[in-house]
Amino acid sequence: MFFYNKKAMIVCAFLLAGFFAIPVHAQKRYTQRKTQQLKNLSQTYQKKYALMRQNAYSRAAKTKLPLRVVTQGGVIELQGFTKTQGGVPLYFSSFNLNAARSIGTDKAQSQLGLTGSGITLGIWDGGKVRNTHQEFGSRVTQKDGATSLSSHATHVAGTMVAAGVTSSAKGMAPSATLHAYDWNSDISEMTTAAADGLLLSNHSYGFITGWRYDSNAGSWRWYGDPNISATEDYKFGFYSDYSKDLDNVAFNAPFYLICKSAGNDRNDNHSGSHQYYNGTDWVNSTAFRKKDGDYDCIGAGGVAKNILTIGAVNDISSGYSQPSDVVQTSFSSWGPTDDGRIKPDIVANGASLYSTESSSNTAYGNKSGTSMSSPSVTGSLGLLQEHYKNNNGGNFMRAATLKALVIHTADEAGNADGPDYQNGWGLMNTKAAADVITDRNVTSKIEEETLNNSNTYTLQVNATGSGPLVATIVWTDVAGTPVAPALDPSNRMLVNDLDIRITRNGTTYFPWKLDPANPSAAATTGDNDRDNVEKIFISNATAGTYTITVTHKGTLNGSSQAFSLIVTGISTGTATCAIAGGLNVTNLTNTSATLNWNAVNGANTYDVRYRTQGSSSWTNVNGVSGTSTGITGLTQATTYEFQVKTNCASNASAYSASTTFITTSPASCISAFPYSESFESGLGDWTNATAGDDINWTRDSGGTPSNNTGPSTGSNGSYYMYVEASGSGTGYPNKVAILNSPCFDISAMNNPTFKFDYHMYGSQVNNLKLEVSTNNGSSWTQVFTESGNQGNSWLSESIDLNSYKGSNVSFRFTVTTGSGSSGWQSDIAIDYVRVEAGGTTPPVTYCDSKGNNVNDEYISRVQFGSIDNTTGANAGYGDFTTQSTSINAGASATITITPTWTGTVYNEAYSVWIDFNRDGDFTDAGEQVFTQGNTTATSVSGTINIPSSVAAGSTRMRVSMKYNGIPTSCETFSYGEVEDYTVNITPAGTATFANEAEQRPVSLKEVVVSPNPASKRVTVKAKAEDNTLVRFALIDINGTSLQNKKSQAQNGVATQTFEVSQLPKGLYLIKVRTNNTQKVKRVIVK
Repeated sequence: MFFYNKKAMIVCAFLLAGFFAIPVHAQKRYTQRKTQQLKNLSQTYQKKYALMRQNAYSRAAKTKLPLRVVTQGGVIELQGFTKTQGGVPLYFSSFNLNAARSIGTDKAQSQLGLTGSGITLGIWDGGKVRNTHQEFGSRVTQKDGATSLSSHATHVAGTMVAAGVTSSAKGMAPSATLHAYDWNSDISEMTTAAADGLLLSNHSYGFITGWRYDSNAGSWRWYGDPNISATEDYKFGFYSDYSKDLDNVAFNAPFYLICKSAGNDRNDNHSGSHQYYNGTDWVNSTAFRKKDGDYDCIGAGGVAKNILTIGAVNDISSGYSQPSDVVQTSFSSWGPTDDGRIKPDIVANGASLYSTESSSNTAYGNKSGTSMSSPSVTGSLGLLQEHYKNNNGGNFMRAATLKALVIHTADEAGNADGPDYQNGWGLMNTKAAADVITDRNVTSKIEEETLNNSNTYTLQVNATGSGPLVATIVWTDVAGTPVAPALDPSNRMLVNDLDIRITRNGTTYFPWKLDPANPSAAATTGDNDRDNVEKIFISNATAGTYTITVTHKGTLNGSSQAFSLIVTGISTGTATCAIAGGLNVTNLTNTSATLNWNAVNGANTYDVRYRTQGSSSWTNVNGVSGTSTGITGLTQATTYEFQVKTNCASNASAYSASTTFITTSPASCISAFPYSESFESGLGDWTNATAGDDINWTRDSGGTPSNNTGPSTGSNGSYYMYVEASGSGTGYPNKVAILNSPCFDISAMNNPTFKFDYHMYGSQVNNLKLEVSTNNGSSWTQVFTESGNQGNSWLSESIDLNSYKGSNVSFRFTVTTGSGSSGWQSDIAIDYVRVEAGGTTPPVTYCDSKGNNVNDEYISRVQFGSIDNTTGANAGYGDFTTQSTSINAGASATITITPTWTGTVYNEAYSVWIDFNRDGDFTDAGEQVFTQGNTTATSVSGTINIPSSVAAGSTRMRVSMKYNGIPTSCETFSYGEVEDYTVNITPAGTATFANEAEQRPVSLKEVVVSPNPASKRVTVKAKAEDNTLVRFALIDINGTSLQNKKSQAQNGVATQTFEVSQLPKGLYLIKVRTNNTQKVKRVIVK
């Protein structure tokens, strides 16, 4: 594990507070939610390393270690200490020791006109870039307030973006913008920059590892830890906390590619007297230590999985023509990593590069090292993103796609075909990579896909037969888990292991792989289970169809894995489809639009995609045969963008540039609650449908005109709405009537609920249906249905609206009249429609909270009402929601919590919450019903008061005990335990009972669900008075009614069975109700 420092801690904290509040890039890549997650991650890193810096600074002061040293060899700066016995100081060091031509970037610049225009790059280095240099104009901004000019940082910056005022110093991306930072707090700053849209950054530095000559001390120093190994620095190839953090940043920001130099440690060596750090000071030694390298000499940063690690080779001034042209520098560090992964990823020129210097605004100089090869690559990658954007409707590649593209097109290097631990996958070839982008969907494929658990991705391609067929996949893997410091631990850091194969006529082709036990051996093919890069090279592919498959081993962490695929050596057609133009929008409403474009000659179909502007997720409408398509389900007053791709007979175009449009705003929705309508003064805001039905609803009082059907009065006053079924051919058979509600804005409601009364009496009663819409009627979802004669009484229904809380909602009642010869006896009525807070169905999911360690203390007993639960430690969390007690609204009860200590008695603090409004959290006023500060009492007690205004029904109670501090409701803490229970709130003045999920009714005595859990079917038995009509409903966790049944109680029991074998596994609710009461039970489908 590593520690980091910032030069001026007090000043840094002040500057960072302002820094993180300011957006640094306009290239937005992510949704607002994803951006905030990245910002939160940045803050986590900032806090983590601030504490570590304090420890490092304190120790450095005691041992008189320098914080920063500028030498002829560059800059070194203390970042912390290893987490080993004694600890060894960790210093960042720049990797010092005619680039564009060597890696083909000059051709991409001249032949494709690429300059990096519109691209922002990042640089982290050992100090301030001289941004006033004549090569930079106003394109370089120092973002973090660094003030110490750095020759190294300025040279690296020039290699990336110098304009070419002096032609021999022209950078790779001469028109790009550069944002510069010093290397302190790099992880935190990189996360924030990625959140703000940064695509690429360069890091030509790393931790001093192994041998280094200290010109100030005049002696050699060995930076290894003799407690781990006396002869080799264990940090070479070791996947550390720093490696993990780099991978985690990359994983959470999938468009951000981190470029890092491999290091210059190979061949560093000394024999004889030297110094090593013994935990308190540098001391003299003559002990034997190995030289750094040849293999396994890349430091912590360079071994991360999701970054691009770059080695250094000599200049190829005339350009590449054969593998022997690529000659390694004497210093560039080699792989493998300790777990055998291929590093470096690629190589580039790192010998004697001419670039800007910091001594004046016109200064230049030569430098060598992987510090120089890395910015050559980073700047060139900016050109590739520019080229991709120009050819793909303004979109950028994922980082994995860009990495795959570079690896796929790298020129062969080394003594044998395939990758090696010296050159990685070869010498970068910018022009070849750009050509793959140009020829996409003609002679190449660039695919960005996602593989779900247990799925297989398949792609068929047609090989041209005139060259090799090559396929490469790269995926941004979940960060690995570092092991304890050790010498060359082989623990695999690959988390999600994807596999690519190519098959044809019974032959399977495998990807390249290397053997870390024999690092100099040539690559072979087979199952690569170490790298998150796989490449298949079929050198003499005959013409014909090949099948590419991507699968995975085991279970994917996170249930899915995004990956990128590059394929070349194929033919998809001879002509390129033109990109559609003339994009425009007509028929625009608040929830729908018609998207239009001009026809393209040779087009078969068009693929359309649209999204909320700024979102990273598209909605696709593929295979449109005309030049327009209608879309629905949009959000009002929202800016959208859409693009069109042309599909021709043998290939497809890139997507067009985006055209934007803004949906309209509808009439304002009702937002004052509770809302009710009893139709006493008319229809209120309700309206009969003007299309899609046969007859209208009618407002009435007293009885309906027909005998033996319909109500005699309203359920809440005199009036009601009903459908008159009289009249053969006009009222029946099977006539449909639709009644529409106004719009309701329920976004600010807690536990919103839709309630209504209905009356379905008559021998030919057919069907009543209720539907809800979240898009102003463009589409509807059924939430209630009832059929047949329900008796001559008003019934009540309640619909949980929590799953629609983020939207405006509207409703419609649909009646279908009777079908028989007496269909006139089918009058159906509704009345007393309400929208209000406080349903009776409890939320299913709540935030997680637990104690991580219960070895010393835990909750052993909870007593509340009829709950008296004695338990063990429960691994820090106990789900006891099957245990419940009933308490009247307005009443109070005593809670007693008893802890158990296994040894020493510690201070414990307690909190209890009840989710009174059933909104799925404990954060509302009054929901923290009990607290007790630190105490060693053998039990704690208090009175819990139930507000009289709480609606009847069951809800969640959370009991939490935490060591040495009052817990919060969603906290995961070090020591203690959390337990959840169910509390049934009953109406004021009624009796209370234990272990029921709802208010105990008079006519519904008990409900039994078995088996529970169930895999095939569930039987529900409801005890009720004989001849009582009992209704049963199976409901999913979103509140959607899946199955509805009814039966009359005979011999005191009504029974129904639900088939559940086809349902997804999970938690469901069974609602059982009579004409005036209901009960809800949970059932698990396994």
